[in-house]
Amino acid sequence: MSRNQWQEQDLLAVARDTPLANLAKNLGYDLEKWIPTATTSLPETLRVTMARHDRAWTESLLRELGGAPLPWAENGFAWQMPFARGQAPDERSKYILSLLHESGRITRQEAASMLPVVVLDPQPGQLILDLCAAPGSKATQVAEAVAPNGVVVANEPVSGRVNMLVSNRGRLSTSNMLINQQDGRHIGRIPPPGYDGIVADVPCTGSATSRKNRNVWWKWSPKESRTLFRLQVEITTRGASLLRPGGHLVYSTCSIDPCENEAVVAQLLRQLPYLELVDIDESKLTGLKLREGLSDWDVLDKESNPLPRGEAVPRTTFLQPVHMSPAARRHWMGTLDEDIDEKLEMQIEAQLNKCRRLIHHDNDTGGFFVAMFRHRPEATPEGIARTFIRRRRPTPESGWEPLVLDQPHTNRHTIYTAPQEIIDEASSRYGIAPDEVSWWVRGKRLNIAPKMVYERIFNQKCPNKRGNLWPEGTFHPLKLIHAGLPAFTKKRGDWRSRQEAVPALHPLITASKIPVSPETLQRLLTGWAPLLEDYNDEFEPIAIDGPLLLSCELSGGEELISAWAGARLTLMMDEKGRDVLRLKLAMPFQYEEEEE
Repeated sequence: MSRNQWQEQDLLAVARDTPLANLAKNLGYDLEKWIPTATTSLPETLRVTMARHDRAWTESLLRELGGAPLPWAENGFAWQMPFARGQAPDERSKYILSLLHESGRITRQEAASMLPVVVLDPQPGQLILDLCAAPGSKATQVAEAVAPNGVVVANEPVSGRVNMLVSNRGRLSTSNMLINQQDGRHIGRIPPPGYDGIVADVPCTGSATSRKNRNVWWKWSPKESRTLFRLQVEITTRGASLLRPGGHLVYSTCSIDPCENEAVVAQLLRQLPYLELVDIDESKLTGLKLREGLSDWDVLDKESNPLPRGEAVPRTTFLQPVHMSPAARRHWMGTLDEDIDEKLEMQIEAQLNKCRRLIHHDNDTGGFFVAMFRHRPEATPEGIARTFIRRRRPTPESGWEPLVLDQPHTNRHTIYTAPQEIIDEASSRYGIAPDEVSWWVRGKRLNIAPKMVYERIFNQKCPNKRGNLWPEGTFHPLKLIHAGLPAFTKKRGDWRSRQEAVPALHPLITASKIPVSPETLQRLLTGWAPLLEDYNDEFEPIAIDGPLLLSCELSGGEELISAWAGARLTLMMDEKGRDVLRLKLAMPFQYEEEEE
């Protein structure tokens, strides 16, 4: 018996007596089905990067490894492998999956976590906010959906987790992402009218992640959910204030506790009358079984046992009236430390079935909760996000006019628009139409992003909370630390294309491409670094000094490889990138050659 099998069998024996199991029982889950699934490892699931030129090649490899698209995923972007997470049958299969992931052709992602973006259904050209973005699986999923001209603002307050966002942006060669570092409860504005859509996948207890985080079986208790409730409401409330009329906001958690789910939804409906809870279009999720949200739930003690709904309000740790169901709030109306609007509570109760729950054993997934709100256009006829409404506005009577404020102070992290001479240098060298993208400088790197970044965010005035205006030519009051994708680095006087950016540059580049045969590429991959004159004697001469791109027709289409023409012709890519090329050329991997 393997270690993992022993762990699962051992857990199966004790899971039934945990507060988490009591919660599931109280919610009406069939424990005979739920516990055996919730205690086992998740299957390996992943998201295929749809925009890559060699997507078909990637999918053929996944099929060879036994993978298949998940039936509910439109366009075949989500796949499931025939083994548990991290349990590929042999080292070569493990390494191939690792190569595909690290080269950005796939993203290893739990199937359940793909759900919020599918529900939101962002469209090309939209501007979307991901409030709690790290490590970036949902943000990059959004980025792919809104590409090529749409943009996602990926926000994360914690520096260490921001690094994961940056890493995933580079791994996937994502040029339409802005990385922002602010507390989601106080995230800065963008210019009106606001965001087209928002993902609020908020911090939670992770009580639905028992298949990958075994500790929740022992650590979870009802008080943990109650302590996070306020944070979840405040983050989502701030997000809603930035949503344009007609836009949609998806609220989600990987928790099964209604205190983090339906209770939060109910509180948002109480506080934000301009929002409405809308039905989720399950036609985009054909084959995926989802359950309706709960309209009522019990108050639980510290072991998740239900407390009686008697005359007296139950006493238990950290319990507040906002944690209770609308029915319970009506039951104890007059005895709670809160005025209860009975009619409103009944209206909210009738809507909660529009939420959706993903249950472990229904689809062999992790658990998840999702709800979608819409900013009712009729509630805000001004046509702008609510954050801009309750501000002083000029009227003939007041005589007040908004001030245009001074430019905010800059620092070493400030992002600037690239000077025209730099744009001309890089675009002419690589044959990129300069007007196809916006260009940004951060340090010694030249970034590319969609034009929307400049036109809709950077070059528009943005009202502050007093009604005055931050001038155009700044991202403030956002605190952007990365804009777009680092595409070029200045080296020896030339702008060198960065390997991580080559997939994004692939459809844009028309110059500095040197065609090579698969046979020549094989020689270069095995360590051949010829003197340039020797290369020119053997092949068509290279008339370019410095950085260039080798173009080679391989399985899946044209492959572009960063190289340098100096005294010698050398490849400018890491070992993992080289091994992807080796795989396409049916060559042994580097580690296999070393073992021989």
